[in-house]
Amino acid sequence: MVAKAKRQMEDTALVDGVSYRWHIHREPQWASVDGAKGLCLSVQHAENPQKVLLLEYPFPKPSRHAQRPKVDKRDVAIQIGKAIADGWEPESRGKPFTYMIEG
Repeated sequence: MVAKAKRQMEDTALVDGVSYRWHIHREPQWASVDGAKGLCLSVQHAENPQKVLLLEYPFPKPSRHAQRPKVDKRDVAIQIGKAIADGWEPESRGKPFTYMIEG
């Protein structure tokens, strides 16, 4: 099986008047050690990039046609807002903040 190259996808999201840059950090993958890992996006404050937010989506359900999940730009903004409400402080320093997205 040949591994597909990672997509080069990046954009910005506006949340409560603040702009955040995001890009694909990891495509969904199956690893024998860790099991299934879903799509992961890396997010930072656009003007003052400090602490990274990792948005971890669940592993997609198996289908007959393996496809990379679509990235809904509106959903990215919603998830950034939820991560902020859950404790991500974009202008602080430190290790990346991982936010696991349900179902």
